[in-house]
Amino acid sequence: MDIEVLILAQLMKGSKHGYEIKKNIIFVMGNDKIVNNNSLYPKLKLFEKRGWVIKKTEMQERRPNRYVYSITVEGEERFHICLNEFSLETIRIDNEWSIRLAYYELLDLEARRRLLDYRETYMKEKLEHLQQLSLVIGNGEDLDYSEELYFYTRSMVMREIELIKELSCKLESIKGLIR
Repeated sequence: MDIEVLILAQLMKGSKHGYEIKKNIIFVMGNDKIVNNNSLYPKLKLFEKRGWVIKKTEMQERRPNRYVYSITVEGEERFHICLNEFSLETIRIDNEWSIRLAYYELLDLEARRRLLDYRETYMKEKLEHLQQLSLVIGNGEDLDYSEELYFYTRSMVMREIELIKELSCKLESIKGLIR
């Protein structure tokens, strides 16, 4: 997973210093392994080189200066491209789905529809696999997959399908208002 969209999303909300960007990404994604200084600062340097961010020095008393990053118009354009461009294979990855869900309101309407369709396709495939697995569990055959894990996974998939249906209904009502 590329953290590009996560970094740019943080800067879409206003200027921030590196630690604040990292802290917010970890909070939003609920995963402290998704970004670290070795991944964040090289990206910020690359973004600065590409003209997507501007770095300003903030002087601090009795402390080292710190850098504050702001997104440029080009950076905003890049963010929207990154957020709205994805494939079915991308959306099979839970972190990629979570990123798009975290910034769902910033997706254009067509991208929202694709996102929901792709994830629903994947969840239905996963459900089909679980149904096949249940036949093996029902036969009492030797498995490396416990019944508890089966039921847990199935309930999570079913809940995600419900969420997708809820979001699809909301999306259709928004499209109806626009027409």
